[in-house]
Amino acid sequence: MRKRQAEDALQFERDREKTLEEQIELVIGEVEGRKIDASVFAQMSPEDVEIVKEELDPTPHPDTGDGSGFFERDDVFDDFFAGDANEAELQRLSEELEECRRRQRAFEAYLAALGS
Repeated sequence: MRKRQAEDALQFERDREKTLEEQIELVIGEVEGRKIDASVFAQMSPEDVEIVKEELDPTPHPDTGDGSGFFERDDVFDDFFAGDANEAELQRLSEELEECRRRQRAFEAYLAALGS
C-alpha cells in the first residue's frame, strides 16, 4: 500500500514537472514572440500586419452584449509580459519547479529504501 502511494505521488510530481516546464516555455515564448512581432511588423504594411495579427492573436469570443464573451486587451497583456511581471512569473515557476524536483528525489529515495 505505501509503495503504491509513493509511486502515485512520484508520478504526480513528474507530471507536475512537465506542466511547469511547459508554463515556463509559454511565458518565455510569449515574450520572445512579442519582440519578434514588433521587429517584423515594423517592416510590413499595416494591412498585412492586421492579417497576421488576426491569425496569431485572434479574439477568442466576440462580445454578444450579454456579458458571456470577453474582450481582447493587448495593453493588459503588455503590462503582464513586461519585464518585472515576466521576471517574477519566471522566478515563481522556477522555484516551484525546483520544489517539484526536490519532492521527486524524496519519493525516489523512499522507494529505493523500501525496495532494499
